[in-house]
Amino acid sequence: MQRDRRYGSLYNRTRKRRRNKWHRRSLIAAAAIAGILAAVYTFRLQDVANAADVEEGSNQTTEVPAVTGSTEGEAEDAGKKPEVPEIMESVDEKEEDDAVRQEDEENGYDYARPVPESDSVSNAYFDDAVFIGNSRTEGLILNTGLSNATAYTYKGLMVDTVFTKPVIYKDGEKLSVMEALKRTDFKKVYLMFGINETGWKYEEVFIRQYGKIIDEIREINPGAEIYIQEIFPVTKEVSETHSYVKNEKIEEYNTLLRKLAEEKQVYYVDTANAVAGSDGCLPGEAAVDGIHLKKAYCEKWLEYLKTHTAVDERR
Repeated sequence: MQRDRRYGSLYNRTRKRRRNKWHRRSLIAAAAIAGILAAVYTFRLQDVANAADVEEGSNQTTEVPAVTGSTEGEAEDAGKKPEVPEIMESVDEKEEDDAVRQEDEENGYDYARPVPESDSVSNAYFDDAVFIGNSRTEGLILNTGLSNATAYTYKGLMVDTVFTKPVIYKDGEKLSVMEALKRTDFKKVYLMFGINETGWKYEEVFIRQYGKIIDEIREINPGAEIYIQEIFPVTKEVSETHSYVKNEKIEEYNTLLRKLAEEKQVYYVDTANAVAGSDGCLPGEAAVDGIHLKKAYCEKWLEYLKTHTAVDERR
């Protein structure tokens, strides 16, 4: 009888150890599954934030040689988190820039409204300008012969990859746009982003990253005039059939960009007025693919910029 009790006790202890061991394995497996699901969710967010470019590639019509510094044709990287380079802030330059913007406010300049029409300037006005954007901006430079301006453009460039993707050849190196900008003399910057980012899930990510670009430009050159260009619409057909490029989304982004211009005290140019039809969409004859402007409409775009400048002799 005593022997049976010993065997029974041993059997119970063995069962208890096995049960505890099974519980531990279950907890480990559950934690592992939760980790995998979190990783998949994070990767999906990054994948959305680096949505495939809407560029048409070989369909764009150009009549002048490719833009110097552009490496169009390379595949887009996906799944990378935006990395904003750290730069030591110059207190004197920041104070000077704040003083200029304060003077603008005292003189009554309203950054909440688009730049009003002004006397037309010549192409020489853009000698000290840098144009930054995707292949839409590249089309502007190629189709108008604006070779005197600096163009840091790349097919599929977005507000995050402008910091991280080495696409500009300068001084014998391949640099990101912002790295190249640090080595460039300029007084004006024209920005256009947003058509590719319409595939992003969160609008605030786009605007926050756009704001970082403006902050970085001011770190590099506090006195530079910064222009946010309104995102052009697409044709009605593209808007109705494309998986994520929709004119409604573009309008949302433009509303946020106008608020950003007011917040950051930079100039906003409603460039869509230069090319949009009466229905607010891009006319069918304006683009070969419903997105990228043909030569005649690139010239309309440039002419609009030339008649909407914030000429400021104080800078």
